[in-house]
Amino acid sequence: MDMMDLLLNGAGGAIIGPLVSQFLGGKHQSLIMRVIAGIVGGVGVGAGADSAGMGSILGNDQMMQMIQSVLEGGLGGGALASLSGMIKKKS
Repeated sequence: MDMMDLLLNGAGGAIIGPLVSQFLGGKHQSLIMRVIAGIVGGVGVGAGADSAGMGSILGNDQMMQMIQSVLEGGLGGGALASLSGMIKKKS
């Protein structure tokens, strides 16, 4: 995993993560907190997917690998931002 993948994971988490969180019930946080959770979750899922050896699911082309990194980041960011919003709602 190189630095470009981590940056794309973070960008995907920062952009897609808060949107996913908004629709899944994590809207009890400020936008800044959702973006931070999105970045952390996106980079975490990207690093975890690389450690698990998932490889390139969408194809071997460099553009498809970039899209995969953004989508992985968005998925992880949305999940973490949604969970943190739900936890804040309970407390």
